[in-house]
Amino acid sequence: MLQGVKDVTELTDVLLDVLRKKESLGGIKTAWNFVRTLYNKVKPEEVTIDEVTFKLPEFKTKWKDALTACIRDLSARNRKNDEILTLVLDEFPVMLWDWLQNDKAQDAIELLDLFRKLRIDLKEQGQIRFVICGSVGMQVVLDRLRLKHKYTGEPFNDTKPFRLDAMQEHDAFFLCQCLALSGFTCVVDPEVLYRRICRFAENLPFYINALFQIIQSNFESIISEETLEKSEAILLNDPDEAKIFNQLHQRIGIYYEPAKAERMISILNHVSKQPGLVSEENLQQHVPHADPAEILNSLETLRSEQYLIRAIEDGARKYQFKYNLIKQWWRLNKA
Repeated sequence: MLQGVKDVTELTDVLLDVLRKKESLGGIKTAWNFVRTLYNKVKPEEVTIDEVTFKLPEFKTKWKDALTACIRDLSARNRKNDEILTLVLDEFPVMLWDWLQNDKAQDAIELLDLFRKLRIDLKEQGQIRFVICGSVGMQVVLDRLRLKHKYTGEPFNDTKPFRLDAMQEHDAFFLCQCLALSGFTCVVDPEVLYRRICRFAENLPFYINALFQIIQSNFESIISEETLEKSEAILLNDPDEAKIFNQLHQRIGIYYEPAKAERMISILNHVSKQPGLVSEENLQQHVPHADPAEILNSLETLRSEQYLIRAIEDGARKYQFKYNLIKQWWRLNKA
């Protein structure tokens, strides 16, 4: 978990701490030869790997060497058969965004370039996989770097993006069964009720869980057609539940330039009021102070952020909300 990591030196220490814990549990077998060698060059007294830290002033200018040594040791580790170590860098984009907000754009650029170099240098060994994930997409960070800092690098053009969509129907149904084990009572056939929950939440686990929480808090954990109808209304209308959706609105103003954020909000407001697909030509008539290129750019961003999906009809691009649940809430509360 990298949210809250303040600088590049702390990043190496966080990674090293997590890996040492995994090693003590027998998860990985690493000699740490590169890390030891680097550390002892700067601080000649011999230390055990448990005592190594790169937060010391001596390493402020050597963070690239320290991070490289850590990753190289992982690639040279003892491994069983053909196992691949997967490093999940959770909230990596949020960490970089915080750096940008605190005048550390150069550190962010250099870190991205270093990770790209390490992936290329170690590719032939094929023993490490990086997974970058978080509540902010990397594209948001890269757009800001290009716009504000003239960054021209392509640090992720050799990686595969993967989006987490809604669950498969049988998995969403199984989630309902699992949640219901926590003291819930179904008045009628549970399968009928769970299917309704899945349909309303469109198999999105976050909103399935939200419905169960509302039923637990407001209706004594009794699931019926009546309590479900009331819970659905609460989820969409109650200000106390607004935080569940409000992040979808707030993040646009946080992560995008004001003019673009205003266009994106205007597009979502208009699309939420329409019964079906909306054409770009229609949007050009209803989104103020925007030319076709700006509208197209905003639409592409909304697609990448999974607010909207696109269809081609008679050669024309048309758009609608990806999830009807989000559309309902947006129309009721924001449009």
